[in-house]
Amino acid sequence: MQLRKNAMYSSFLFLLLFVVAFLYEGSNHIFRQVEVAVAASSKVGAFENEKAPNFELLNLEGKKVSLEDFRGQKVILNFFATWCPPCQEEMPLLVEIDEKLQNQNIVMLGVNMTSQERNANAVRSFLSYYKAEYDVVYDVDGKVMKDYRIMGIPTTFIIDEQGIVEKRINGMVTPNHVPLLLGKE
Repeated sequence: MQLRKNAMYSSFLFLLLFVVAFLYEGSNHIFRQVEVAVAASSKVGAFENEKAPNFELLNLEGKKVSLEDFRGQKVILNFFATWCPPCQEEMPLLVEIDEKLQNQNIVMLGVNMTSQERNANAVRSFLSYYKAEYDVVYDVDGKVMKDYRIMGIPTTFIIDEQGIVEKRINGMVTPNHVPLLLGKE
């Protein structure tokens, strides 16, 4: 009888330890999921749902412009070069979009791939030709291009008010993108 009681006690203890271990492992799994989610939400990168890399570049007037300057506003960030035919083709649409953004909490910002240009003066002529009035900054050494992992131009990012990449558009902005860029999709 004592032997049977000890066996039952041992079985109960084993079962209790098994349940505790199972619950502990489950809680670890949940904590790992939370850690992964937190890490993913704060990951800095150039893809959707990542925190957009900050930069500080000079604009056409020689003033420093930082992406952080626009925190609290949605930003349309367009990487381009003057010699790029798709960049030339999309420029009238970008100018039209910028005009529609005037009364919204959305900012258009161009990043010229100055490291890929013959000279910086070509940028002023290019923008003047297309009557682009939005702010453009010079990526002289190509660091921002590398940070944003630009493989081809044009490339456009929609960055939300908290600095998170909502959308990456590889290639030309087209009329199909307009509702998305205007925040109406």
